[in-house]
Amino acid sequence: MPNIAFNSTTLSILVLLTLAVYLVILFVFISARRKYKGGIVDLAIRFIIASIALLFIADITLLLLPLIGLQLGYTIHVLLKISAMACLAMGGLKLFAR
Repeated sequence: MPNIAFNSTTLSILVLLTLAVYLVILFVFISARRKYKGGIVDLAIRFIIASIALLFIADITLLLLPLIGLQLGYTIHVLLKISAMACLAMGGLKLFAR
């Protein structure tokens, strides 16, 4: 298995910047959910919030790479990103199906 050297400080800064963007997006959609309470738009917004939360958790796993190892960390990261995309697709299907 090849060793990949990375600068953990740079990775941490970039991941924290990404997490800050995710938090802003979550704040916007949570406030939009209050405006569109009930109905199909609320359901679609819930799926969007869930997908953003999964992306948020996926990027947190990148910070844990030194602790859990590259192979396991990247595998968890990819699985969470696939789950987020599936959740976003379900939200889109629910929105356009009606």
